[in-house]
Amino acid sequence: MEHRFRNQAYVYLLVLGFFFFHDLGCVAQLLPPQEVQTLKAIATKLNIKHWDVKSTSCSGGGGLSVEFNIPQPLSNVTCDCTFSNGSVCHVTHIQLKRLNLTGELPSEFSKLAYLQELELAQNNINGTIPATFGQLPLKTLGLLDNRISGSIPPEIANIDMLEELIIEDNQLGGTLPPGLGNLKSLRRLLLSANNFTGTIPESFSALKNLSDFTIDGSGLSGKIPDFIGNWTKMTILNLQGTSMEGPIPSSISMLKNLQGYLI
Repeated sequence: MEHRFRNQAYVYLLVLGFFFFHDLGCVAQLLPPQEVQTLKAIATKLNIKHWDVKSTSCSGGGGLSVEFNIPQPLSNVTCDCTFSNGSVCHVTHIQLKRLNLTGELPSEFSKLAYLQELELAQNNINGTIPATFGQLPLKTLGLLDNRISGSIPPEIANIDMLEELIIEDNQLGGTLPPGLGNLKSLRRLLLSANNFTGTIPESFSALKNLSDFTIDGSGLSGKIPDFIGNWTKMTILNLQGTSMEGPIPSSISMLKNLQGYLI
């Protein structure tokens, strides 16, 4: 009898343990209410009609990442759901490319405190780059081929981990902020087809991780700086179509990885 009782107790404990760990595995993974409201505000301002934002959007609830029948448009939102023992999610990557989005570039993106990538290429977004973007932990800021105007906010230089600043084909102007030279992780700085003026700041000599630098089709002037020889990881260099003056500095011979350049 005692042996039978022990077996029953053992089975009971196994069943209890199964349900306990099953419940742990089913912990809800939710977006915080403030991020839900932020995403809804962004959707309204950019006329993103295919987003269905809810607290479960990151964990199987759907509504943010959408597959289209044609390959060109891209709508992808990635979350990290490892916070608070897997119960809380935060948005880390937003890619909204070739979706014909309109409206002003929302400052609300700045409220997504974990955002590492913001890619909005080839839409019809206007307005200016919010200075508050400088608060974000971005690695990639991509605004290629929109209608962004104004200048590059100096606060962008506060994004210590920024690796890619891609703002080609817009209506940006003014001078290049010298503070960008402090972005030691910057690999790609694509500024072509804007209305920038002035010279390339001397501080850019410190950008030793640059692999791509394009400024063609802008109003930059002054001499081609000798410090481009510091950019030893450079593979793509395009200064064509500016008002910059030669001669081409001999230091360009230091760029052993250069695949081609236009000056």
